[in-house]
Amino acid sequence: MSRIPIEQPLKRIAPFLWRAKGALLCFAIWGLFGWASFIGYGAESVERFPPPDLGENYQFPFSSQLPAREGWKAWIDTSVLLLALALAAWIALKWRNRKAMAWLSVACLAYFGFYRLGCVCPIGAIGNITLGIFDPSYAVPLYVIAFFALPLVFALLCGRVFCAAVCPLGAMQSLVMLKPARMPRALDRGLGLIPYFYLGIAVLLAAVGTMFIICRYDPFVSFWRVSARFHIWIWSGAVLLISMFVGRPYCRYLCPYSVLLAMLSRFSFWKVKTTPDKCVICGLCRDACPYGAIREADEEFRPTS
Repeated sequence: MSRIPIEQPLKRIAPFLWRAKGALLCFAIWGLFGWASFIGYGAESVERFPPPDLGENYQFPFSSQLPAREGWKAWIDTSVLLLALALAAWIALKWRNRKAMAWLSVACLAYFGFYRLGCVCPIGAIGNITLGIFDPSYAVPLYVIAFFALPLVFALLCGRVFCAAVCPLGAMQSLVMLKPARMPRALDRGLGLIPYFYLGIAVLLAAVGTMFIICRYDPFVSFWRVSARFHIWIWSGAVLLISMFVGRPYCRYLCPYSVLLAMLSRFSFWKVKTTPDKCVICGLCRDACPYGAIREADEEFRPTS
């Protein structure tokens, strides 16, 4: 009986492993955070001392943050986030179905927005991570770190799939969009610098322990919780009104998390590609994009035969 060379079975399973590398990577990430949650289960924040009795008439100050979920409930949210990111990556890279991406966006809005009321949010987690770095006494829960890191990991692997379908803030703006105007390129680039300054201000305020400005001025959390101060309602209504005529204005011109995603997505391993061999540079995709993501066609990039 002749021996089968070991190279033959390896050659057979290699294509399968290559096609399944994305799924295997997602399971590896999920397993890593699951293991971290298991070993750190007893390290969840607990009430070590009872709160003081301040009387029945005492009114606690308004907080823009909800009490964090503890234990296995928090890791359900993390698992949902990981699953949504994996689905968004698969739809964008393999299925390439805009309707499926839209339905996934609606589902994420329903879960992370109206059900979880915008907490925990990868965007707002910037404040928690920053304060945890500069203040050793501030303990950042593991699932908050996971919420902050997972969209960044996926951005490095396959682009900004979090923005495409998972972020509830982006879905809220897309939901009310009626007829978006096309922004002039110079104005679009100028406004695109604001998120960098906003990120710097948010990091500075969180580092000194002043406030989490991103959470306090979240434009849509007031709609999800049906609770906010008057000036926040005005701010939320203004962003919602602008979103009807400008494609995702908060995402493009204010979101500080988009700065980090944009930096990492430049080096993404998998990229969404068009069909350059069939492109005739008609400009239809550029004109149809409501977010100005497709730049002016240039003869320099005309495909050659």
